[in-house]
Amino acid sequence: MEKKTPHLPSTSEQILERSTKGATFLMMGQLFTKMVTFVLNNLLIRFLSPRIFGITAFLEFIQGTVLFFSRDAIRLSTLRISDSGNGIVDDDSEDYQETHYKSKVLQTAVNFAHIPLWIGFPLSIGLTAWQYRNINAYFITLPFFTWSIFLIWLSIIVELLSEPFFIVNQFMLNYAARSRFESIAVTTGCIVNFIVVYAVQQSRYPMGIVTADSDKEGIAILAFALGKVTHSITLLGCYYWDYHKNFKPKKLFSTKLTKIKSSESNEIKKNYSKNSSYFFQNDILEHFKKVYFQLCFKHLLTEGDKLIINSLCTVEEQGIYALLSNYGSLLTRLLFAPIEESLRLFLARLLSSHNQKNLKLAIEVLVNLTRFYIYLSLMIIVFGPVNSSFLLQFLIGSKWSTTSVLDTIRVYCFYIPFLSLNGIFEAFFQSVATGDQILKHSYFMMAFSGIFLLNSWALIEKLKLSIEGLIVSNIINMILRILYCGVFLNKFHRELFTDSSFFFNFKDFKTVIVAGLTVCLVDWWFIGYVKNLQQFFVNVLFALGLLALIMVKERQTIQSLINKRAMSGSKDV
Repeated sequence: MEKKTPHLPSTSEQILERSTKGATFLMMGQLFTKMVTFVLNNLLIRFLSPRIFGITAFLEFIQGTVLFFSRDAIRLSTLRISDSGNGIVDDDSEDYQETHYKSKVLQTAVNFAHIPLWIGFPLSIGLTAWQYRNINAYFITLPFFTWSIFLIWLSIIVELLSEPFFIVNQFMLNYAARSRFESIAVTTGCIVNFIVVYAVQQSRYPMGIVTADSDKEGIAILAFALGKVTHSITLLGCYYWDYHKNFKPKKLFSTKLTKIKSSESNEIKKNYSKNSSYFFQNDILEHFKKVYFQLCFKHLLTEGDKLIINSLCTVEEQGIYALLSNYGSLLTRLLFAPIEESLRLFLARLLSSHNQKNLKLAIEVLVNLTRFYIYLSLMIIVFGPVNSSFLLQFLIGSKWSTTSVLDTIRVYCFYIPFLSLNGIFEAFFQSVATGDQILKHSYFMMAFSGIFLLNSWALIEKLKLSIEGLIVSNIINMILRILYCGVFLNKFHRELFTDSSFFFNFKDFKTVIVAGLTVCLVDWWFIGYVKNLQQFFVNVLFALGLLALIMVKERQTIQSLINKRAMSGSKDV
């Protein structure tokens, strides 16, 4: 039986439907992987000290930095490759024409997917070697630490080898495959990490009984590195299996860098090289250069907290902040991150054609998402600080009981709403902005980086606020970024809807905000910080009451979305 050629979504309805489903797939995948990592990390916390969590967070930062600078700009840029292939092939066979053009588009994307490896190979060597020479001397003396560094480097290279397959599935909005493969890879890596640590704690190390704390710490770091390599190899294996099953039989693209012949169509030809053949589409290559420059400053701001804490805080404080990032941003990674990524992919594909219908649909989706984020942010601010420390104390072992993590998690709750709202605003900006607008944004990001570093130095070094000072600096950073994208959004909205402000869509929040503040004051006056299950149950009732008010207020919007979903389902039938 002949395999069905994978389908490229083309209409705005198809892109929106697949993106909506994609957000669900990504959320479910994130939920599954976070549940696995959540359970295993809670077990590991009882075996490991804050110092070990600090150094593993540092190694993960090295890996994440190399991967970000190697591949993120390409992932954003390839979404702008045009897939409007009408009239490209002069052939009577419609299937042949579709398959032929699809192959050309996908091969263009795959060619760009080679660039991350070209960037990542030298960058990973340079950054890893530099950090190895400057790391704390204590860790250099640990057993297997050099092997751990090598394995982290190897995991980077292996993960970059899977980039062509990721780019193809991203371009075709194949969220289900990506979510499934990433879930398998994360689970496998976490299991390997836990098994090695647990075996050492049970003195089952094959070369003899491990007694020294330094030996156990060295092997704990090695276990982390082995988990990362396992994750990368599993991910590459899953993508390669999928390629052989769904793409190779149809010869839709080659994994090798392949020269592509230019089309005879003048409309398409202007987007490509002037030569008769090309490796990289010119306009996408130029956009990549501008996006890459902008992402450098975005990463400095996004990951700047790790740079600051590595410089100004102790290893123990680094471990505490790593724990906060894992637990404090759990909602962000489970819910906000998949929505943000789906929005970015949806907008990039939808707005490859800037017609009025697509632009208005993009604004409508963003307005609904922003309203949802505002409501959820209100819930987090009202109930997060008073309940977070009570919930967290059940998840951490005795080794963390003397740290300030229970107090700091309350401050971190105020950071999450700013982080999430900035995510969707910047996703919209990156999807609709021109290359020159992105370049201008880069200069502002440079200024924001300076402000962030100055604030962090003043709050941590001078005012001795430690991790709380870093969180406040991050909040100020996010406010600046939200304001910049907010101004851009408002101007974009005015041009599209004839002087109508984007922020007028949110002028009816007065009732819910007053109710939220009232609940917050009553809760704080009668309960304060939650200390037992009875108080926690009262807070759950307060939260359900506020949620009911929100749903009543937004009942028309909810009903409209349900009706659209039902109509979409009836069409599919």
